[in-house]
Amino acid sequence: MTVEAFAPGKLILMGEHAVVYGHPALAIAVNRGMRVRLHSRPGATGIDHSFADDPRLTEALHRVLPVAGVGVEIESTLPIGRGMGSSAALAVALGRASLKLEGKPVTSEAVNERAFAVERIFHGQPSGIDHTVSMRGGALLYNRTDIGPEFQRFELPDLPIVVIDSGSAGNTADMVRSVAERIEDVRPYLDQISELLQNTKAALQKGDLVAIGQAWHENHWLLRAIGVSTPTLDKIVRVAAESGATGAKLAGAGGGGVVIALAPNPGPLLVAAKQNGWDAFEVRQNESDENQR
Repeated sequence: MTVEAFAPGKLILMGEHAVVYGHPALAIAVNRGMRVRLHSRPGATGIDHSFADDPRLTEALHRVLPVAGVGVEIESTLPIGRGMGSSAALAVALGRASLKLEGKPVTSEAVNERAFAVERIFHGQPSGIDHTVSMRGGALLYNRTDIGPEFQRFELPDLPIVVIDSGSAGNTADMVRSVAERIEDVRPYLDQISELLQNTKAALQKGDLVAIGQAWHENHWLLRAIGVSTPTLDKIVRVAAESGATGAKLAGAGGGGVVIALAPNPGPLLVAAKQNGWDAFEVRQNESDENQR
C-alpha cells in the first residue's frame, strides 16, 4: 500500500517579531512545499533516501508512524531552514499521509494534532502559525492572545513575489531571544512594525504594488533596527530595489533566511540574484484550504 500527501510552505509578509508581543502577523501559503509518500516495507520505519542530515527527523517520523514497517519518501521544493515553513509543511504532509495509511478520516482536527506533535520536535513550543497556514492555505492574519492563537482569513490578491535565498539559515530561537534581551530598547520599533501592517491592509487587499512595496521597504529597516537583519540581507534588499522591485524585506526571524521582493517584472531581479550567487525564484499564493488532501 502506498499513500501520499502534499502541504505548502509559507511566507510571513509583515509582522514578524512584533507577533511575539501580541501584535498581528500576516502570512501566506505558497505554491512550493513538501510531498510525503508512505509505503509498507519490512524493517524499521525510516526514509528511503537521503533527505536532510537532521537527527530529529527519525523522532519526528515516530511521532505519527509506527516504529517499523513503513518506508518514507520526502520531496521538497522549499529551501530547508530558510524561514519558509519547511518543517511545518513536512509536519502537515506527514499528518495527512499517516492518517491515510491508517485508513482514518483526514480531518482538520486530526491533521492539526499530528502536525503540532511533529513541529514540537523541531521547534519545542511553536506558535502554530506555520502549520496552520500550511493546513489552511491562502492568507491568514495571526494573533497570539492570552487564551491561545487566533487566525483570521485575509483576502489577498495574488502578488508577484520573488524569493531570494541569502544562502544561510537563521536560528529562530536565537533571534527571538536576542530581541527579548533588548525588549525595552526595541519595543518602539515593534510597535511601528505593527502599525505598518495595520496601515497597509487596504493596500494589500487592493494589490497596490507601490504602496505595499514601500511598506515592505520600511518594514525591513525596522527589522534591521531591532538587530535581526544581516549585511547580506540588506544587500539583497538594495539589489532588489535596483532591479525594479517596488519593495523588499527579510521574511521570517532573520539572521539569515530569505528576502521577499515585490517584482512586477521579475526578470532583472532573477538575473541580478544569479550574478550575486543567490538562488531566487517566483512564488504565488497557494489557495488550497484545509480540505486539500
